[in-house]
Amino acid sequence: MSLADLFRRVEGRRIGLGAKMYAAFGAGVLLMLAASAVALVAFGVVSNSQRYITEQSVPSLMAAIRAAQASSALVDAAPRLVSASSEAELAEVQAAIAKDRELLDKLIDELRVRESLENQEQARALRTLSDALATTLEKIEQASSLRRETQRRLDVREAEIPVMTRQIDRILVPEIDDQQFFLATGLRELDDRPVPPGERTSYAELVRYRDLLTLHTQANLAARLLAEAAVLNDRTLIQPLRERYNAALGSFERAFRASEARASPTRMLDFEFERLKSLGEGPEGIFGLQEAILREVEMETRYIEENRATASRLLAAMDRVVAVADRQAAEASSASTSAVNTSMIVLVVLNVVNVIGAVALGWIFVGRYLIRRLTGLAASMRSMAEGNLEVPVEVGGNDEVNDMADALEVFRKHALEVQRLNLVEKLADELQEKNVELEQTLKDLKTAQHQVIMQEKLASLGQLTAGIAHEIKNPLNFVNNFSEVSGELIEEARELLGEIREQVPDDARDEIEGILDDLTANLEKINQHGKRADGIVRSMLDHSRAQSGERRAVDLNALLKQYADLAYHAMRAKDQQFNVTWEEELDGGMGEIEVVPQDLSRVFLNLVTNACHATFERAKSDGDYEPRIRLYSKREENQVEFRIWDNGPGIPEDMVKKIFEPFVTTKPTGEGTGLGLSLSQDIVAQHGGLMGVKSEPGVFTEFWVTIPADGSALAGG
Repeated sequence: MSLADLFRRVEGRRIGLGAKMYAAFGAGVLLMLAASAVALVAFGVVSNSQRYITEQSVPSLMAAIRAAQASSALVDAAPRLVSASSEAELAEVQAAIAKDRELLDKLIDELRVRESLENQEQARALRTLSDALATTLEKIEQASSLRRETQRRLDVREAEIPVMTRQIDRILVPEIDDQQFFLATGLRELDDRPVPPGERTSYAELVRYRDLLTLHTQANLAARLLAEAAVLNDRTLIQPLRERYNAALGSFERAFRASEARASPTRMLDFEFERLKSLGEGPEGIFGLQEAILREVEMETRYIEENRATASRLLAAMDRVVAVADRQAAEASSASTSAVNTSMIVLVVLNVVNVIGAVALGWIFVGRYLIRRLTGLAASMRSMAEGNLEVPVEVGGNDEVNDMADALEVFRKHALEVQRLNLVEKLADELQEKNVELEQTLKDLKTAQHQVIMQEKLASLGQLTAGIAHEIKNPLNFVNNFSEVSGELIEEARELLGEIREQVPDDARDEIEGILDDLTANLEKINQHGKRADGIVRSMLDHSRAQSGERRAVDLNALLKQYADLAYHAMRAKDQQFNVTWEEELDGGMGEIEVVPQDLSRVFLNLVTNACHATFERAKSDGDYEPRIRLYSKREENQVEFRIWDNGPGIPEDMVKKIFEPFVTTKPTGEGTGLGLSLSQDIVAQHGGLMGVKSEPGVFTEFWVTIPADGSALAGG
C-alpha cells in the first residue's frame, strides 16, 4: 500500500491537515536535532583540543624556547669568564651566570610539571646537562681566577727587570769606561801620573776589563731571557730558556768571584746579583710563574672544550624538547582539524537526508494528495484576483481551514528554509573564526622558532668575535708595552750620551742622536698605530659581549663609520693587497636615534663587509678596475635612510629575489653561510624598518635600510 492510499484511507477518520503537517515538521525537527547534537559533539572536541593547546602545548613550547635561550646564555658565559679583565667584570659575568642558571632551573621545573611523561623525561635530561654545564663553568671560573692571580704576581716580578737592569748599568758602565780609559791613557784620575804602557796593558788589567765586560754582558743576557720568559705562550720553550738563564748566571757569578778576588769595586753588585737570581729561580720566579700560567691556560682550554661538548649536548636536548612540544601542539591541532572535518561531513550528510526527506514528503503529500485541491484553489484565487468575488472556492478534503492551512504551510516552509540557511551561515562563521585562531597560533609558533634561530646565530657570531679579539689583544698589548719601555730606554741612552758628550766625536755624536731621533719617531708611530688597533679590538670585544635588546640613543652616522672602518681593517688583515676608495654622503643633521646599537651594528658590519668582499673579488680579475664604496645617510621627517653602494660585480637577477632567504649566498663555497643578510633583515624588521637591494650585474650593488626616526617600533616592542 502506498502513502497516497494511506492518506486517502485516513481522510474518513478526520485527521486534519494540521496534524499531518505537524508530523512532517516533527520529522524535520528530529533531523535538525540530530545535526545539532553532532555539531555540539564536534565543538566539544574542538574546545578540548584548543584547551590542550592553550594550557599544555603552547606553554610547554614557550617554556622550552625560553629554556633554550637561557641555555644559550650559559653557553656563552665560558668565553666571557676567560676574557674578564678585572674583578668587577668577573663579578658582573658571575652575576649574569647565576641569573641565567636560576631562570633555566625555573623553566626546567615548569617542564617537569607538565602532564606528558615525555616532557618529564626531557626535563630530567636537561637538569643533568644543566648541572654538568654549571660544574664546568665553576671549574673555568676557578682556573681563570688562579691564572689572573698568578699573572698579577708575574707582572710585579717582570716590572723589576728594567729597574734591576738600569741599576747594574749604573754600577758597571762607569767601571768599564774607567778601565777602558786606563788601558788607553794609563790614568786612573786626570791629575795622576800616567802608568807606563807595559803596566797598564798587563794581563791582570786586561783580565779585569774582560771580567767587567762579562759581568755586563751576562747580566743583560739574563735580564733579556727573563723578559722573554715572561711573554712565552708555549710551555715547552720555558726549560731551554731556563737553562740559558742558569748558564748566564753561572758566567756572571764566575766573573763576579774573579773580580771580587781582586778587591774590585764590583762588590757592589752582590745585592743586584742576588736580586737577579731571585727573579728567575724558585716557584715565585718568572720561569715558575710563567710555567704555572701556561698550565692554568691549558686547564682553561680543556675546561672550555668540556664546556663546548656539554653545551652541544644541552642544545641538542633543548632541540628535542622544542621538537616534542611542537609535535604535541601539531597533534592537538591535527585532532581539532580532524574533529572539524568529521563534523562537517556528518552535517552535510544530515542536511542531504533533510533535503531528501523534504522532497519525499513534498512529492507524496503535496504532489499526490494536495495538488488537486491547490489547483482548484489557484483557479479560485485567479478568479478572485480578476475581481470575481462570487466564484466559490471548491477545495476537497476534510480540512475546515484548508485554504488557511495551505497558506500557513507555505510560509512555514519558507521560514524553515531561512532558519536552516541562517544556522549553516552561523556554523560557517564560527568555523572560520576557529581557523583564524589556529593560523595565528601557528604563526606565533613560527615567529618564536625564528627568534631562537636568530639568538643562536648571534651567540655563535659573538663567540667567534670574542675569540679572535682576545687572541689579537695579548700580542697587541705586548707591542704597546714594549714600545713604551723602548722609548724609556732611548731617553736613558740620551742621558748617558749627555754624560759622555765631551768624550764622543762630533760626527759620531750627531749620528747617534740622529739614530735615537729615528728610533723615537718609529716608536711613536708603533705606539700610535698600536693604540688604534687596540681600539678596534676593544670595539670587537664590546660588540661580542654586548647583550641585544638594550635600547639607547646613538649617532648612527658614527656607528656606520666605526663598523665600516672595522670591516675594512678586517679585510686588510685577511689580505694586505686589498684597498678601496671610500665616498661618504652622510646627513649632518642625523642626530641621535633610539635603537639597539649592538644589533644595528651587525647590520652595518655585514653590509660593508659584503661590499668589501665584492670589490676585492672583482679587483682580482680586472686589472683596470678601481674599487669604490659609498656610504649614504639621510634623515627625513618620520624615518632615517642608509645606503651602502659598491661598484663590484653585482648580483644576478635570479639571485636578487631570494638574496634575503637563509643559506642563500653569492660567495664561493666555504666563504659564506648565507645567514648574514637574513639575520640583518630580521634585525631591521625588529626596529620597525625595511631593508632591500638594487643591483645591476657588472655595474653596482646597493643595499638600503630605513627605520623609524622616533624609535617607536622598539618602544612598543
